[in-house]
Amino acid sequence: MSKALIATAALTALAAFRLGCFVLGTVGLWKILGPAWGLLGAAALLLLRFTVPVRIGVFLAAFYLWSLPWYAALILAAPRLILMLPALISTGLARLRHPRPVWRAIGSATP
Repeated sequence: MSKALIATAALTALAAFRLGCFVLGTVGLWKILGPAWGLLGAAALLLLRFTVPVRIGVFLAAFYLWSLPWYAALILAAPRLILMLPALISTGLARLRHPRPVWRAIGSATP
């Protein structure tokens, strides 16, 4: 297969996933929180590119309407979390093992 065909298929799959999440998030907000929240979430994403309301709608729809476990709904709503979680854990452990040095002002040093 050519690289152009693979890239086209990957971008088409990504666009279908994003469109599906948009629809699922809007439906989730509409059914669970009411029509005003569904319209506000869709408008926030389309006009302002603010994705948080639609992601919350995806989580609510997957959890309450599809009866998925909370962790599966969270992965569906925020798939990048899987990639960010190991870095967050290693950063937290590194801060525990190697705390930042405490710098004191020049005039506050005691002899």
